[in-house]
Amino acid sequence: MVKTLDEKIEEAERKIIRTKFKYEVYATAIRLAYEQIEEVDQKSIPLLWNLIETMENSSTFDIELKEFILSNIRKVASDVELYPYFKERIIQNLRRGIEILTNEKGLLKMNELYSLILDGKIPLQNFDKYLEEVHDWAYRNNLKWNQETEIKYARQKGAYKYIGVIIEGLLIDPTKYEPLYKQLIETDNLEEFGKYLQKEYEKLRP
Repeated sequence: MVKTLDEKIEEAERKIIRTKFKYEVYATAIRLAYEQIEEVDQKSIPLLWNLIETMENSSTFDIELKEFILSNIRKVASDVELYPYFKERIIQNLRRGIEILTNEKGLLKMNELYSLILDGKIPLQNFDKYLEEVHDWAYRNNLKWNQETEIKYARQKGAYKYIGVIIEGLLIDPTKYEPLYKQLIETDNLEEFGKYLQKEYEKLRP
């Protein structure tokens, strides 16, 4: 079926609106991470900026993965308020974790791993569970998603779970999780690494 000019214009307008919304969400993620870092440890601000710049160096870096990384930084930084007795340790680990994470090759490998999971090239454990959770959430919020959209978000849910092990791990306990990040950086087989990461999930996050 050949699309009319009006249909093409409407489709382009919808894409522009979606893209604009994505960048608004990303800008909000940057602002919230910055505000939380500024509140608990101003010395971490240049580290956060270096990380953002490094992610921005790649035009192919997924914007939603950037948001996820920033949300993890914000979450860990907020632990200072929850656990004031451990403030210095939390801040020192956060600084070191952001420094380790700001490795261009590592971030690109992480982005590639994320893309492989979203594309379904790395099978996910408990995928049916993620799919059911996404379906139920969409139903409760009156979202009429087709199966393709639900599958995408189910894969994303799994990707965040497993990749989050590395990101949050580095920010909370950089000494323990740096070897895992190095393993990601050095691997020549991201599909196998993705499978390995899932198998090791319970050991890494008991």
